[in-house]
Amino acid sequence: MAFKKMFLDHPASAGETYLQHGGRAIVLAFRMFGAGIAAVVHAIVPGLFTTTAGDVAIQIAEDVSELRETSNEA
Repeated sequence: MAFKKMFLDHPASAGETYLQHGGRAIVLAFRMFGAGIAAVVHAIVPGLFTTTAGDVAIQIAEDVSELRETSNEA
């Protein structure tokens, strides 16, 4: 039961397989990582990447919200 709960129940609750969920999480991680790098560069040179981190954060929040709405409809 613990294996199923740890690896399968959550992806299924989002309407995804384990691999689909993992892939989506990895893509999300790279998007956040890129935004973090842009924020660090912006901290050093304020004229660069002036809206990048915030834009990515907003887009990620919208994407996750849409995914939640879709999984709740299923």
